[in-house]
Amino acid sequence: MVRRRAATLLASLTLATGTLLAVGVTPASAAGSCSEWWDANTYGVTCSGYASGAQVRATARCANETLATGQWKNAATGGWSYAYCAGRGGLHASGSMAPDFR
Repeated sequence: MVRRRAATLLASLTLATGTLLAVGVTPASAAGSCSEWWDANTYGVTCSGYASGAQVRATARCANETLATGQWKNAATGGWSYAYCAGRGGLHASGSMAPDFR
């Protein structure tokens, strides 16, 4: 089943172990937004409207406890980043997925 939800730059997600997966810091001049997509094996994120130079990538914990990351994409103009857990047992059951910003 494919799911969609809106996210903000301040999106953060805590893993079951209590460690932080991703945290964004909003530049004062930025007012962007993100969209996320996922299925059983893949997590994707795209953002636009952030300050020039901001980048985002998809980050997900896979069922075999490894971390999958996508390519860095421009968070000012969009572009999808995908983290793939196919071949790693799919996405972790806890739904540990988040955008990662720099």
